Amino acid sequence: MAEAWYGGLKNLSPVTVQAYRDRLDRQILPGLGQLRVRELSVGVLDRHLRLIVDKHGASTAKMSRSVLSGMCTLAARHDALERNPVRALKPVSAKPRKAPRAMTVPELRQLRAALSYDEPAIGRDLPDLVSFMMATGLRIGETTGLAWDAVDLDLGTVDVPAAAIRVKGQGLVIKTTKTDAGTRTLVLSQWCVAMLRRRAGLLAASAGDTTGRPVFPAPLGGWRDPSNTQGDLRQAFANAGFDWVISHAFRKTVATVMDQAGLSSRAAADQLGHANTSMTTDVYFGRKVLVTGAAAVLEVLGT
Repeated sequence: MAEAWYGGLKNLSPVTVQAYRDRLDRQILPGLGQLRVRELSVGVLDRHLRLIVDKHGASTAKMSRSVLSGMCTLAARHDALERNPVRALKPVSAKPRKAPRAMTVPELRQLRAALSYDEPAIGRDLPDLVSFMMATGLRIGETTGLAWDAVDLDLGTVDVPAAAIRVKGQGLVIKTTKTDAGTRTLVLSQWCVAMLRRRAGLLAASAGDTTGRPVFPAPLGGWRDPSNTQGDLRQAFANAGFDWVISHAFRKTVATVMDQAGLSSRAAADQLGHANTSMTTDVYFGRKVLVTGAAAVLEVLGT
């Protein structure tokens, strides 16, 4: 039943499909694979999910619950089960998360300055990459998957059409953003344009052409792996005295700076590529505006 359900998955991102495969292989089939379909009772599933919570955490249990629900829906559709027993289970609960912490403008400037003197960080080409994420709020995969074709230095804009992801069995791939909101065009701050113009000039001088090349390549060339880059960033941030910072904090910070400047939540959602802000803004307002206001606000980082 698990394989029949998995084989029918369509129109999902490679990351989601791989996550479902991992839940099947690591949690669901080792614990339930020897049961007959009719033995999947509410009690059996409840105990199994509670065991996953204890061993692997609530987030893994939530995804396992979704996989089990899809499997049981398939079984019920073919009369192997009278109903989907997962629907009778209580939602998987987790401990409340701490509120995400945004960086202040002085902290952003301090981090940028510290990275500019960190030789290992410079060798891994991290200062410009971090500055770009601060200026745009792009995700780490969107940043590492950005090609020069998507950058217009004359207009001072960047298209965000794809992201770099690692897929089991395929390696590192550049995957088109799966949501309409995620595919967007952003106006860049002038200091960010200047930084990209400098990088483009260096690349043109050495390679002669930027077409199809990554804006932030791996130290040895080619596309940069987001997971490896996360590890490099953690080390660099710790060296700079910001061990609490992760790359996703820049997205929170961009949204916070925009909010403090009086820009709307709709503008922040368009900047970050979020699909939803509220029913009003989704249904009654135009979305994906070119000028979100972030470029002007984030000019303060270029001082």
